Amino acid sequence: MSIIVFAGPSLSQEKALEILPNANIRPPAKQGDLYLATLDKPQIIVLIDGFFESVPAVWHKEILHAMSIGIHVYGSSSMGALRAAELNVFGMVGSGQIYERYASGEYEDDDEVALTHGPAELNYMLVSRAMVDLRHDLAGACNEGILTHAQAEILEKQLKSLWYPERTHTQLCTFAQALLSTQHSTQGIASDKLEALRVFLKQHSQSLKELDAINLLKDIAKIDLNTLAAKTVTYVLQENDAWYTLINDVVKQRQPKIDVNLPSPTEPIKHLEEDKLPAKLRVLALERAQELGIDVKPWIQPAFHKVALAWQCVSQDDRVEFEKMSQKIQALTLTTQQFDQWIEREALLMAYADQIIIQAEHILDESLIRTGMDITSAVSVS
Repeated sequence: MSIIVFAGPSLSQEKALEILPNANIRPPAKQGDLYLATLDKPQIIVLIDGFFESVPAVWHKEILHAMSIGIHVYGSSSMGALRAAELNVFGMVGSGQIYERYASGEYEDDDEVALTHGPAELNYMLVSRAMVDLRHDLAGACNEGILTHAQAEILEKQLKSLWYPERTHTQLCTFAQALLSTQHSTQGIASDKLEALRVFLKQHSQSLKELDAINLLKDIAKIDLNTLAAKTVTYVLQENDAWYTLINDVVKQRQPKIDVNLPSPTEPIKHLEEDKLPAKLRVLALERAQELGIDVKPWIQPAFHKVALAWQCVSQDDRVEFEKMSQKIQALTLTTQQFDQWIEREALLMAYADQIIIQAEHILDESLIRTGMDITSAVSVS
């Protein structure tokens, strides 16, 4: 395992493997993932994507540790560009336009590269668009003569004022439409230009994050790993209590499952509130599904679609409307990690339910309960 790459959604696994066929492509990095990667003794670690607010982000000390034991660490596009700009003086190698802008101080905010996206099983589908990519879109529209630089500057400021999950092409066009309505203004956008903008965004828009990632991997593909010397650094890593705490947290074995205490048949069963029964059944089903080791991945997309239907975020042609989904997630104050975990639980339940064989007596059990309820209701009425 000579090269480990943390990528998605800036660069798909498929595109990464086209450039580096023998690389080990891993999901966006969270705190502890780079340390775990060092245990596999790669020659190169490439950090492209990482989690921001939903879970603790990649710790600088993980990167410093990797380089101190001889591993070359590169960064680009998103979290990689941020960390490379912060650690370039220690030897981390940054690459790409986004990295250069962070390193020069032109960009300072983390939200320049932040966005919301779906889980790995849905190929990190984009729900919002990074500010750096929207800036790139506006620059491209200017180059095509669709927008003036003054108009692009107004739209850029409006987009930057939004919370990062709200930044989308749709919102960009909404702002442009509002600018069109101010015909008295010298900055108004003509209707034909507005349509041209929509077409440009739909057909010709490019992600600067992806371009930077591709260029970095192409540069790494040129490296002869057989002659690549180990990384050398001039600093000494201080292994304090916080560092050892991190190591203990990420390498410890998975905690045992919580035992569910069920009443024995000889004990009197207390009244069970009806609204709690489904929750208890979910707990038992999830425990059983995990014990069986059911592969949940094929069920992620059906589970996501199930939730989208329940939330009325599916169009008439059965397409998920991701912006509506994002609004729902925000309204529920769910983090990306919380939503992903919820979808995984739903997928696991669907997968487990598919394994269960429904027999006649099971249907009869439920029918008798319902019949008894109907009879009781009829007696009480009479």
